[in-house]
Parts: sequence; structure tokens; C-alpha cells
Amino acid sequence: MDYGDKSHIKSLKEKYKSCFPDMAQRQPRWVSLRRSIIQRDRRFRGLLPIQFGELLVLDFECLADIYEVYVSLGLSKTDDLTDDGKSLFSYDKHKDRNGNTWDALQPVIAKFFMDTDNGFEIHTCHYCDMAYVNAYTMNGGKKAQFDLDHVLNKAKCPIIGLSLFNFVPACQMCNGSRIKGQKQLYSSAALRKKLSPTNTAYDFERIVTIEVHNKHGVCSTFGFEKRMDEYEIKFNSFKDPDYSEVVKAFHLEERYNYHKCEALRLLDLKERYTDARIMELARLMVGDDKAKATPHGMRIITQIKHDIFSLEFKKHFHRSFGKLQNDVLK
Repeated sequence: MDYGDKSHIKSLKEKYKSCFPDMAQRQPRWVSLRRSIIQRDRRFRGLLPIQFGELLVLDFECLADIYEVYVSLGLSKTDDLTDDGKSLFSYDKHKDRNGNTWDALQPVIAKFFMDTDNGFEIHTCHYCDMAYVNAYTMNGGKKAQFDLDHVLNKAKCPIIGLSLFNFVPACQMCNGSRIKGQKQLYSSAALRKKLSPTNTAYDFERIVTIEVHNKHGVCSTFGFEKRMDEYEIKFNSFKDPDYSEVVKAFHLEERYNYHKCEALRLLDLKERYTDARIMELARLMVGDDKAKATPHGMRIITQIKHDIFSLEFKKHFHRSFGKLQNDVLK
């Protein structure tokens, strides 16, 4: 998730808080709930802000600390804290046990993420980059065709259920019960904090490389697509082995290998259109044997590469498998 610079993040936080028109009604309920939570564990005194609005925009590292302490309480589903927390931080329209009616918040939050002024890139799933997630227009308004996944499980810790930096736009497969669902990701608190897309230090794009491997250790130099069964997709996380946990959690290797033809096709194109072959085409188009030495010739060479490999097109229009294609073409 890219939240922009410090100035933009500050603006985002204020704009997100404005999505809650009933903030004044929620504040006293939060003060009461916060007091009850602190009575259960004094560590919460330094973790939970007094203002309801500040809890909504806490950085992910702070949310992760709250989550760990809250989960350690081992509260049951029928505990009063659980009930009050789920009510105050619910997505859906509902009536609490005191007779108060709360409006649905899911459409408001989804609209916040779809607002292009906020700078969120919602084109492909932030976990897998395989499935398209997007907003579309219907009956004059925008509709969300994506899930807003809670990185930290709101069922285990309801009080971070509406926090901005706990949301990740995801596809239904990644967010579904077969992969993530309500599972607690990763084996330790440190990994859960480090490996969230909402952590500003998270950098899967740079650290992990998607590679094509020959299963038998011998790489063919022609006809990759024809020998599809001989190859497999591997995710290399040697720069930081912790990132292999992301690959495992979302079953990326298994899922990508179903689509390995995307990578093998690019390898075949690279074999057919070497730099020397592209240079020949450029010379024919420019009518000059020194195409590479002229600005016009260089533009032609660049355009030919774009036309063949579609990299700029896929980048500009945010097509799926973007990282796979970038890594293979490197």
C-alpha cells in the first residue's frame, strides 16, 4: 500500500476521520469501553488513545501492538467487552444492546478507498497481483468490486475493526476462507507487524523475485511454451527469508504455476526478439544502418520493445501479473 509522503498521510488521516459523521456519538461509548479494557490489562493505558478518531488512524505498528495484547486476554465470544467492541466497531447497520442504532459504515469506507484523490492504487489484488480488483460505475455511483481485508483479524480484536491502516484491497480468493479468511497470519507478532502491506517498511516488490526454473536443472534455449511441463515458477526471497512466509501464506507458487504460460511466453519472445533482432527491425524502419546512434532511431528501438513485450501498456493500465512480467523481462 502506497500512502504517499508525510503530508499526504496526514491529509488522508483527517479525511478518513471525516467519514464518520457520528463521531460525537461514538466518543463517549469509546471512553467507557476503553476504561473497561484497561481494567482487564493495564498495558492498554499506553496503547489505546483517548479519542475515538485517533484510534481510527493509528499507524499499523501501533495497531499490531494493540492486537497482540488484546488477543492475549483470551476473551470469549460472549464477554461484554467482545460484544461492546463488535457493536461500536461494526461495519454493518445494527442496534446495540442499549437500543442505540448505528449506520452501516462499509459503503462509506469503500468509497474512501475508491476516491481517486486519495491516491490508492486499486487495480489488482494487493496480496497476489493475479486478480483484478476495481471500482465500477452503476446507477450513477461507484461500486466496489473488491474486498477490504482486515490484516489483523477483527473477530479476535474488534477494536481495530475500523482502523484505516488495517485495510487492504484484496480479491475474494485471497480474502476467502480457503486462503486467509479469519486466520491469524504468521507465527509471531514480529512477523505480523513486518509482513503487512500496510506497514510502510513492507517491500515485497523489491525483495522478492519471481523466477522460472527448469525442474531438471537444464534450461532449454528455445520453445519454452512447448516444454511447459519442464518448468515451474519460484518465488526467490533470499534478500530477506521472512518474505517466504508471505509466499506460503497466500500459496503464491501453487497459484502462479497454473499461469506459468504468462512467463514462458515472454521467454519465447525474448528468444525470438533479441537486441540484435530488434536493432535489425529498427534499421529497416529508420532506413539507416546507424539507427542506434540517432535520437529518432532510439525512439524506434524503444517503441518496438514496447510493442513486442507490452511492458509499458501493462504498467500504465495496471494489468495483472505485472510483477511476474517485470521480473521475467529483467
